[in-house]
Amino acid sequence: MGTIVAPRLTGMRLYPKLLRTVGLFPFVWAMLGTGRVSMAQNLKWGPFQGSGGFTLGSEFIDNANTSHDHAKGDVLLTIGPTLNGGVYLPFAGGEQFTLTMAATYVQSLAGVSPDSFGAPMTAALILPVYVAKWTVVASDTFNFTNDPLQNTFAVNRSTIEEYLNTANISATRQFGKFSTTFAVQRQDYIYPSVSSQGQTDYQFSFTPSLMLQEGYSVFVRTAYGLNYVVGSGLQDSTAYSIDFGVNGQITPSLSGTIELGWTYDHLSATGTNKAQNINGVDSNVTLSYTHPLRPNTTHSISFYRSPGVSLLLLNSSLTQATGVNYTISHRLNRNLTLSPTVGWVHLVSLYGPTTLETADLIQVGFGLQRTFTKHLVGTFSYLHQTRDSSITANNYDVNEVTVNAIYTF
Repeated sequence: MGTIVAPRLTGMRLYPKLLRTVGLFPFVWAMLGTGRVSMAQNLKWGPFQGSGGFTLGSEFIDNANTSHDHAKGDVLLTIGPTLNGGVYLPFAGGEQFTLTMAATYVQSLAGVSPDSFGAPMTAALILPVYVAKWTVVASDTFNFTNDPLQNTFAVNRSTIEEYLNTANISATRQFGKFSTTFAVQRQDYIYPSVSSQGQTDYQFSFTPSLMLQEGYSVFVRTAYGLNYVVGSGLQDSTAYSIDFGVNGQITPSLSGTIELGWTYDHLSATGTNKAQNINGVDSNVTLSYTHPLRPNTTHSISFYRSPGVSLLLLNSSLTQATGVNYTISHRLNRNLTLSPTVGWVHLVSLYGPTTLETADLIQVGFGLQRTFTKHLVGTFSYLHQTRDSSITANNYDVNEVTVNAIYTF
């Protein structure tokens, strides 16, 4: 069996999931864990401002073990405190530290899934420094998640614990409408339950851009990446890419990023694995559209293609991935928001030493967010996920229904 973990480009920049784009159903965590639910700050202590609260929820899964022929249903209860805030320093340079976390206990009523204590957390530190006419920004972001099924596309696994630390430093110089940016980034991935999937990525990039008008620019990005893996049977890699794109407020109603380029990956020989090369077109399109006559409805679409994604599938050194996601966010009234979504991912992987696996992953679902009072917000979501693989044992279908409430003090 294979277990899919959080995907990423081999040694290259991350597409927004692929690290979270492959997670096609983000709104439950977005509402309950990242502070996107609009609530007043109730904690103020010097430069720290934030909000504290409590979350209570229940989840039904009809195939909690994501099995092809031995599906087991489960009911999970979640309870725990939440904290969302940041340290806003009294300077003009934009220095800040933000923290989002939720300590929760999850209990399985059917005993199919193990009881667990989770603490999804995101901490980010941003320190801009001005050197001559260069703006230098150093940042570090730490993230721990116990990813739900929809973010892992797992086979026989309902969650994947992931520790991710991203350290970044960039230097930008403005020359009128022209600017240039040099950046260095290191990312460390740790999976306690699947330790062989851990890896460290380095990326070095150079990005000149030209502002065509306020908030709208074109750019060229060249990048070189190094990828070091933990698993002895997997291969380290290097990668090169060049991409052209547009970014910003493309039209009064359309904003986002469109990129198209070329990626070349080289996997080093290790053990019985021979050196491999793969190259091809890569792309990333992330767009948001709001019609001026219908301001309560926003359409979001993302498309991505990567000829080389590392560690996407256990026992696979390299995977090609193509996917598209579409989400509508519609405010039914001032207190109720509906968010239907649909997504598709196509994977081609060398599964094991000689077997080629192709798989299509489809998700369809919707979410409802209801504001009851200024302190209480509730969410309801439904998700159907199906995995159609050329390896029959890796197929599955699963349905999830989740109800949550978060109360801020």
